[in-house]
Amino acid sequence: MLSSQDCKSNLIVGSFTVRLLKSNLIVAFAFVAVYFLTAPVNAQSGSADNRGFLGVHYQMADDGKGIVVIKAVDSSPALGKLKSGDQIASFEDRQIKSLRQFQKMTSKHGVGDEIVFNVLRAGKSLTVKVKLTNWPMKVPELPSINLDESSLKRKNFERVKFKSLDGTVMVADLYQQSLDADAPLIVLCHQAGWSRGEYREIAPRLNKLGYQCLAIDQRSGGQVNGIVNETHREAVAQNKKTEFVDAEKDMLAAIKWAGKNYPQAKLILWGSSYSSSLAMRIVGERPDLVSGAMAFSPGEYFAGQGKGNRWIEASASKIQVPMFITSSKAEAPKWKAIFEAIPAQGKTSYVPATSGNHGARALWREFDDNGGYWSAVEQFLGQF
Repeated sequence: MLSSQDCKSNLIVGSFTVRLLKSNLIVAFAFVAVYFLTAPVNAQSGSADNRGFLGVHYQMADDGKGIVVIKAVDSSPALGKLKSGDQIASFEDRQIKSLRQFQKMTSKHGVGDEIVFNVLRAGKSLTVKVKLTNWPMKVPELPSINLDESSLKRKNFERVKFKSLDGTVMVADLYQQSLDADAPLIVLCHQAGWSRGEYREIAPRLNKLGYQCLAIDQRSGGQVNGIVNETHREAVAQNKKTEFVDAEKDMLAAIKWAGKNYPQAKLILWGSSYSSSLAMRIVGERPDLVSGAMAFSPGEYFAGQGKGNRWIEASASKIQVPMFITSSKAEAPKWKAIFEAIPAQGKTSYVPATSGNHGARALWREFDDNGGYWSAVEQFLGQF
């Protein structure tokens, strides 16, 4: 999400919530976001060396005709040019009907490109030109609005099965909620002792933001939220190893399944705790597989499994795709060296001002500080 010449770390801060309006299909919702502009990206390469930055908070217009600017952030190229209340109903001679459409339309523009907007301001039409710049070292926080969680409680997933690389039958939940097959797809991997149930409330919210999700059971796990890890049960029945390192083949199989069944979708690999470290290893060693990756509480968890205490750091040094890392405040020092080893432009981190929580459960509604995590997640995902 961040483009910088020296590839230093970026810290996202802030609190962010979204109001999701009730609907039986994809909701028409007022999603406030930082304007993300990315250079052309190969579907699975994730290379993004020329991402442009505009720097605007915006939402869909109340009448559904385009977007409305909330504010231009400080030190952005849009400051002083796009103003609060500006309505952009069309762009490049096409009517804007959704935020996802607008992001796709602008994704071909990079650093140095001049974008021309037809703006309605105070009842008058005018033309505004903005030249995109490099991303700042610190991404501006998003404004706070309210969240209606009621639409996230419905069961909107399909149970699927496929084989791991060693033939073990895996179980996963596919969350789509009427999204197009080419919408970005996030492969969600759980933390130690748990199951795909870690994402029961997270995946539907990601769907609302426009992302398909595949929440998998890795063989190293147990149960959470009443959901038993069926891949673990299958592996145990076959007398197969179920240590952390053994789950890597399951995550690779899930990526392969997603790529085969959704070839037009950009893939994003998301890990929690030990699986976040494996996610970093996978994208470091196999940069061709996904467009980006997200790690919740990574660390060198594998020293006791014969992998040394810098195994993940070594792979992190090869990462070429946008990478996001977060954790509780206390855990941040454990992944500092790993993060600093990542050479990729677009690497991003978030450390909460509060104590925070371990793994992806930091996004659960039961934790009062989940808003900061969601703000960081949504900002990072906006580039895909």
